[in-house]
Amino acid sequence: MKTERFKRDKYQYKTMRLTQNKIEEITLPILGEEGLLLIKELYGKENVSEFDLAKRTKYDIKIVRKMLYLLYNNNLVGFNRKKDKEKGWYIYYWTLIPESIRFIYFKRKREQLVRLNEKMLEEEKELFFICPNDCVRLNFDQGMDFEFHCPECGELITQDTSNEANIAKIKKVIEKIEEDLKKEQRDVKRVIIKEKKKEAKKKVVKKKVVKKKTIKKKPVTKKKVTKKKPIKKKVITKKSKISGTSLRGKKKTVAKKKTVKKTIKKKVNKKKK
Repeated sequence: MKTERFKRDKYQYKTMRLTQNKIEEITLPILGEEGLLLIKELYGKENVSEFDLAKRTKYDIKIVRKMLYLLYNNNLVGFNRKKDKEKGWYIYYWTLIPESIRFIYFKRKREQLVRLNEKMLEEEKELFFICPNDCVRLNFDQGMDFEFHCPECGELITQDTSNEANIAKIKKVIEKIEEDLKKEQRDVKRVIIKEKKKEAKKKVVKKKVVKKKTIKKKPVTKKKVTKKKPIKKKVITKKSKISGTSLRGKKKTVAKKKTVKKTIKKKVNKKKK
């Protein structure tokens, strides 16, 4: 319930049609009737110079600035300032803030409804007395305090018989305010329904699962293990420093000489026998 109410309040400030009459209704108690000309010049415009406002309204620049600052203190206008290159001072450019105007409008309407309902209950329950010279209107307790005499002119006060007429007037005002607020609430409901539809569409789009392309993995082929051929080591022959011939060659010749000597010895031994 709180979230729905928050949404309504949120969209009311956006969807309400901001007319000149509504703005004047809000600014009248702040500026008075003199300020209506200023509001007309600001309505529907952005970044209006304070000097232009003074020319169009034919008010003194000090009066215009005073009015604008009163509106600014109530958060109804905003400003931008730019430095004049020739004169060296700052010029302020003013704009109405629509969201805060809407907020204040709804706030005042609700407060007005509360006051009117309280007044209607008082009119229905209480007895009122009026002065014949229309000086005052007192309830029963107040009349008792002044002994049913007018505190201003001293005349004897009489019972007011116009209670029913007053109650009817108050009811009409209450009905009118409630109708205005209901119209605004209808517009708000339309906006909320549109927003809900958009959100629902987004959810539907998310739910649709996009088919992912399945990437076929290639079968892993075992690499053929190639047997490495044994590397033949090269026999490095050391050469003698003196002759430059290889040492291995010398060893072979020495071995041959030894075998020849052995064979000769064997033959000699046989002959002796």
